Amino acid sequence: MLEAAPAEFARQDQEVVELPLLLPRWQAVELEAAAQRRGMTTGQMLRRVIRDVLAAQAGRS
Repeated sequence: MLEAAPAEFARQDQEVVELPLLLPRWQAVELEAAAQRRGMTTGQMLRRVIRDVLAAQAGRS
């Protein structure tokens, strides 16, 4: 597990961490297609989704 960092530090941290992700094949295919429709790679789309979810959660805290 990764240690939690204070929010102000975490947003400035440029260290990259690899997170393995297991999905059913149909979800991976649909995710790739959705990303391509938006002109993004699958990784770019996942990073954007994660960023948006975390930003929304921080706004509720």
